Amino acid sequence: SSGINAEYGYDHTCSVLDCRTQNGRSWTLDGEVESITWHRSSPFSFVAGTSEGSAVCVDIRQEKPLFTIAAHDCEVSGLAMSRHLPGLLLTCSADKSVKAWSLTESSASCVTAREFADSVSLHTISLCPDYPSMLAIGGLQCGLQLWDLATNREFREAFNIPAQGS
Repeated sequence: SSGINAEYGYDHTCSVLDCRTQNGRSWTLDGEVESITWHRSSPFSFVAGTSEGSAVCVDIRQEKPLFTIAAHDCEVSGLAMSRHLPGLLLTCSADKSVKAWSLTESSASCVTAREFADSVSLHTISLCPDYPSMLAIGGLQCGLQLWDLATNREFREAFNIPAQGS
């Protein structure tokens, strides 16, 4: 979606603007928009995390969001989508948890979750570009933490990743 910019704010809206034509569209979500990421497997879609704990998938060609995930008990402060594993969405929250989701065109299912109890809250996540299942998590008090998602059996099964040492 070259030339298309997404923006969001605390007014419960997220918007896109096609810089080539100056055409745009906005959506009102269930809370303040805390984070946003483009959907790596669907070039016309993005996912927005809200202060109400939702992750909302939006197709910019549609007037209404495609679906909403009740992702966390607190705000969805961080989102990441994989370049290497189609449909993999990761969310983190002030509820101290990270969740891995498998997205389709119309729904999502939670594959696995992990609580980082030593952290006060989690704020950002990012996948390693060279090791597709390595996740960096940034949080308050415990700083940077790493989680190799491939150590989780449910994750490996959902994304057809062989067990280590196989």
